[in-house]
Amino acid sequence: MPLNIFNAVKVNMLSMIKYSKSEFQQYKRTKNIIYLQQAGEKLFNALENYIQYINKIQARNFYEVKNLIKEKTLRILLYDAKNLHIFFYNGELEMNEEDVVDLYESVLKRTESRIKRLG
Repeated sequence: MPLNIFNAVKVNMLSMIKYSKSEFQQYKRTKNIIYLQQAGEKLFNALENYIQYINKIQARNFYEVKNLIKEKTLRILLYDAKNLHIFFYNGELEMNEEDVVDLYESVLKRTESRIKRLG
């Protein structure tokens, strides 16, 4: 991945985390589920960017991102984030709201922990 794209992936990853947290705060204030869906989708995108960033490879789709992962705990984290992505499209047909809130908070904590280790 060229250096300028590599840096852009990191900037996008950090921006997605920031916007995700903002959407989640809006959800907590309004209880409007669209904000929870948006927060989860942005967090999913941030994690995909993180995986590309640490591998220095720009993936074209989820399956390429998934195949970059060698570590079991990161693979589990990606699958949890994928459930947030599915919730973005299917809403409460997939998961109830309370479970999504718990999942979001868990994925956010684990993702931020990994990003902080980047320095």
